[in-house]
Amino acid sequence: MFDHIRGNPLIKGYLEKMVCRNRVANSLLFCGPSGIGKSLFAESFAKLLICHDDPCGVHARKIDSGNHPDIRIFRPEGKIGMHSIQTIREFQTQVYQSPFEAKWKVLIVHEADRMLVYSANALLKVFEEPLETSVIILLSSAPSSLLPTVLSRCRTIHFRAIAEEEIASYLIENCKKTKEEAMAIAALSEGSIGQAVRLCNEEETVLRKHILSLLADGKFSGYKQLKTAVAAISEHFDAAKLKIEAEVRVSLEKNGGEQISSVHKQAIEKEIEGAVAMHTLLEVKSLFVAILGWYRDLHLLKVHGDPKVLFHRNYASVLTMRSKLEDLTSLEKAQEHVKEVLDSLERSTSVEIAFENLFLKLDLLSKVCCSS
Repeated sequence: MFDHIRGNPLIKGYLEKMVCRNRVANSLLFCGPSGIGKSLFAESFAKLLICHDDPCGVHARKIDSGNHPDIRIFRPEGKIGMHSIQTIREFQTQVYQSPFEAKWKVLIVHEADRMLVYSANALLKVFEEPLETSVIILLSSAPSSLLPTVLSRCRTIHFRAIAEEEIASYLIENCKKTKEEAMAIAALSEGSIGQAVRLCNEEETVLRKHILSLLADGKFSGYKQLKTAVAAISEHFDAAKLKIEAEVRVSLEKNGGEQISSVHKQAIEKEIEGAVAMHTLLEVKSLFVAILGWYRDLHLLKVHGDPKVLFHRNYASVLTMRSKLEDLTSLEKAQEHVKEVLDSLERSTSVEIAFENLFLKLDLLSKVCCSS
């Protein structure tokens, strides 16, 4: 059941033994970085569980066609990526219904941390008194955001990052990338096939072009120029924030309906703030990956590496020139600085300050300016 999934071989064996020994937990939490295959594992485990005593393959055929009544999948909805109240109510109903055809009913909840607090509280009874024939699988890249009472009632399975070689192999087979292209993308994927695929498909946005242009121009001539650059980046995020806030508010109010109390309205405001922060963090992270790709390319050219494996091949000539001119921040240091700044963003540092700190840490302010 798991042969088509890359990585985490120990988890494959563990899940198989769980079914073979008939020691299946009613509540499971699959946690780990996004894009490493948690949902594929969950769907394959559901198939393994339901088809274990199915020698004729009746259940398997229905599962493969996506029509098995005893596998239910719940995903966040809309642009805001939240589980609606209606979805949670449906989940509560489904979890206490006996299986229709198989021995087990499996309910898979994607991004289980993306629900309102009072919706999560409503699920506690489900975890306290589960139906013996129901198996709940929660998927989360941020398990610390789940209620502690939910966490304590789940058997947690931690997924690990996938090796770069496996990611490169996947990109060659499934995304029609050359070996060189696949290796360059895999090096920046942080062990996530999902992120690697996003990098394959990522468009050259206006903001991304702006940041790569700043890097191509070299160091800022003065602090004023640096401040102007980060202010322009911050303005983009401020405009995006207003748009997202409006979309989130409309969607949450539509899903919440007239039954929401004042306490719950306060919770919704917090969720709006959280949804905006998450969107901002994802976009910033994408830009930071592009910056790390730039430094990787510079170091590759510095040691006369093959230009075919450049991440930013459109900037090959500029990168070649810069690799000869500059005393480069090491790639390890660049990665360390990016992580520090991302951590500060998660602690509510503004986007403007975050980018200013990163550019300063990367030594992008001219030493002539500093000495003067």
